[in-house]
Amino acid sequence: TEKEAFGVAGGDYDFEETNPGQMSKHLRGLQAEQSSLAKKINKKVMGMIEKAEGEYTELLRKRKVVENDKKKIQTVIENLDVKKKYELERTWRKVNKDFGSIFSTLLPGTS
Repeated sequence: TEKEAFGVAGGDYDFEETNPGQMSKHLRGLQAEQSSLAKKINKKVMGMIEKAEGEYTELLRKRKVVENDKKKIQTVIENLDVKKKYELERTWRKVNKDFGSIFSTLLPGTS
């Protein structure tokens, strides 16, 4: 609540420092300015701007999600490449050993 702000020096509710009459005059001036601007500003366009800003914010959020997912996918691909290379080398060694064993059985005296 704003109850604690009453009477606090320099605050919004410091009635000793602020002149209510002057503030009322300032308020009327601002209301007149708002009224004149309301005639010039198309409220429908303002709604469209707010909607576009909301969509933009949502797109930025989605972009961040996509970029994070991309990083995760790249990490998985790198890990799979390492595993693939290891398995290919292991398979190559096994096949090489097995072929060597088969050929040395078929052709005695060769290595």
